[in-house]
Amino acid sequence: MTLLVLLAAATLAGFLYLKSPAYRRRLLRKAATLASAGRIDEMLALLRRNMNPASVADPLTNALVYYFIRSGDFSEAEKAVLEAMNRGDRSGMAVAQLAYIAAGRGDPQEAESLYRTAMEKDPPLRRTLLVNLAALLMEQGGDRLDEAEELLEQALELREGAARGGVHVNLALLHLKKNQPRDALIHAMTGYELQPTSEATRLGRAQALALAARASQILGEGAECSALAGRALDLASGIQGAEKLEEELRALAGRERGTGNPA
Repeated sequence: MTLLVLLAAATLAGFLYLKSPAYRRRLLRKAATLASAGRIDEMLALLRRNMNPASVADPLTNALVYYFIRSGDFSEAEKAVLEAMNRGDRSGMAVAQLAYIAAGRGDPQEAESLYRTAMEKDPPLRRTLLVNLAALLMEQGGDRLDEAEELLEQALELREGAARGGVHVNLALLHLKKNQPRDALIHAMTGYELQPTSEATRLGRAQALALAARASQILGEGAECSALAGRALDLASGIQGAEKLEEELRALAGRERGTGNPA
């Protein structure tokens, strides 16, 4: 009898471990390793085999959806989200993921409607989705820039510390669009300073400095523009997917392609 109890307890412990956040984080790390090695089919199989298809909040389901969105396979991303919703997931996060997909497909009206619905369903998502919605409005330009600025100011109020950095970077981009380079410069440098120094933030810090360099160029501050662009280029160099940014920064910094020295 004691042996049966011990076996049952061991089975339960194993089951709980498989459902635990620690185990799922381990699976996410394994999926990331497979992706880095270019073993995409194995990564997808791992995620599909272990994810909870009834919840987009499950980190493995979320990773699968995120992968499809990043790779431009919006149909597969939508299929995964709708399956979760059909199984009972009525969360704001599920609606938000449909908004990401609509934005990726180039349907700003649908994306805006879905972002607003997601925030109504789950108000804590506002600290993230206000920025996403503002970015969507910035792309439309014109009269929507003022509305985007209001949304970003609201997002600042909901965040603290380093989490405010990305909002300031978006405000810098917005002020450049509104031809307000001095305000753009202030927000870009604030966004840069708020981001912690780490490999994970290298691209974000490079983007902030790039915006500051553009603002300085518009202000006629050539030496400052070149210095800021050089710092941004040093950060961006070697980051996969940052090639276009590097090209722009070389021009701003006055550097030749393939060298770290001024032209």
